[in-house]
Amino acid sequence: MNIGIVTEYYYPVLGGISENVHHVATELVARGHRVTIVSGSPRANGIANVAVPNGIPTVRIGRSIRMYGNGAIVHLAVGTRVWHDLRETLTAGEFDILQLHSPLFFTLPPLAALLGRCPRVGTFHSYFERSLTYSLFKGVLQREFVNRLDGVVAVSPSVLRAMARYFDLDGRIVPNGVDTTAFHPGVPRLARFGPDKQTLLFLGRFDPRNGLSFMLRAFELVRRRRSNVRLLIVGYGPLEPMYKRQVPEHLRDDVHFEGAAVLERPSYYTTADVFCSPVVNASFGMTLLEAMACGTPIVATDNVGYRDLLGPDEGRLVPQDVSVFADAILDLLGDEERRLAMAAAGREKALRYAWPIVVTQLLDYFNEILARA
Repeated sequence: MNIGIVTEYYYPVLGGISENVHHVATELVARGHRVTIVSGSPRANGIANVAVPNGIPTVRIGRSIRMYGNGAIVHLAVGTRVWHDLRETLTAGEFDILQLHSPLFFTLPPLAALLGRCPRVGTFHSYFERSLTYSLFKGVLQREFVNRLDGVVAVSPSVLRAMARYFDLDGRIVPNGVDTTAFHPGVPRLARFGPDKQTLLFLGRFDPRNGLSFMLRAFELVRRRRSNVRLLIVGYGPLEPMYKRQVPEHLRDDVHFEGAAVLERPSYYTTADVFCSPVVNASFGMTLLEAMACGTPIVATDNVGYRDLLGPDEGRLVPQDVSVFADAILDLLGDEERRLAMAAAGREKALRYAWPIVVTQLLDYFNEILARA
């Protein structure tokens, strides 16, 4: 099968969609399929150049710009030749099927919905409570874009429910996955963070909705009651200087900003006693899966996306309240037996989301669509 994957988010931009594209493409190629990734041209921003992992062909179209919206830094491709170059790429690729990530988010995926001449599958990643744009333009979006899709995938039930508020679509749940060979409990700890202190981990892009300010306030409360705790912060983004200024002077020796740490990510999970994810709204929770695969207990804020994935055996879901979040962290830090039980349960659940299993589900759906095309 010759598959084109069209996405605004791809390396060197880090995040759930980039990880999905990389791992799905890698697994598809390993099974003998041809894959071409079509994306914009984001700036590296100091991130290691992993633009073409495993030699998978990648076509860069336009110039990626960053904008702020819905509590996050968003990316989109712009340029006078975007339409022309995308059309030429899709024509020359002679694809059997196209996978369009976030096909209602401009520019490349919805343009591919218009320009593609083979079956098109839209993969939706984002959960939202309400959308003014969808409310105002749902008729046009349904007619011009959603109706052009031959298939719809959502990464979680909550995402599908959010889209179904506005659009008539028949969707299939195909979750995000995790690389259970790279993320596992046997990954060596980071030697520079010894056992003299317990370790909390925050990992994610420095977008406001990911809750780093919340995490820093919670850590301050934790330290008032437990002195031998450090916080590791793995991530990147233009807001980093602001977050560093939020760290109280007396805690700066124990708050470590580690950068993106692309290759060392599994070691950060195994170094941590508790993984903390205070995200306001989540669509699925790929970092939760990575933590579970590494056997790391979790404290996370209660939101609909996390409820789809995280149960009480693997971690704690708590309200978006700093004091309650800090209390949950302290409870786990003081209960080694419970942390060990959560580690085992988390690993067991993560194995059900291994990328080969997820890609088999996706391929089955692709074959259904091609059979009726």
